[in-house]
Amino acid sequence: MSSTERKRNFVQRNGLSIVLLSLMLLFLAGQAWTGPHVYNEERLEDGLGTIGLWTYLDTPHFRSALFENWESEFLQMGFYVLFTRSLYQLGSSESKDPDKEEEVDREPDPTRKDAPWPVRRGGWILAI
Repeated sequence: MSSTERKRNFVQRNGLSIVLLSLMLLFLAGQAWTGPHVYNEERLEDGLGTIGLWTYLDTPHFRSALFENWESEFLQMGFYVLFTRSLYQLGSSESKDPDKEEEVDREPDPTRKDAPWPVRRGGWILAI
């Protein structure tokens, strides 16, 4: 297996985790970028001076906002995604039996009479 195939397989197997981690980092950067502006406005209203980004990242204001967002959004959804990928719950519509092949695991067959048109067409339309 070439290194290109290994990279593609890694991305294919872990795409959801990669996207969620990337979004988390993007939103964290956005929070770190906009947080000092809000915090400095509050400081100016209280007659205090402004602070820079690196100083802000060490304030209780940033930590509080970070953990509130982390707890309510990323922690819940992150664990849900990881658990539904790796754990099995009998009878759950979101869990696949890890011991048997299911209909959704097979490759689309364009020769089937009831195949959707993107499967019959193939190419870039199927990739989308």
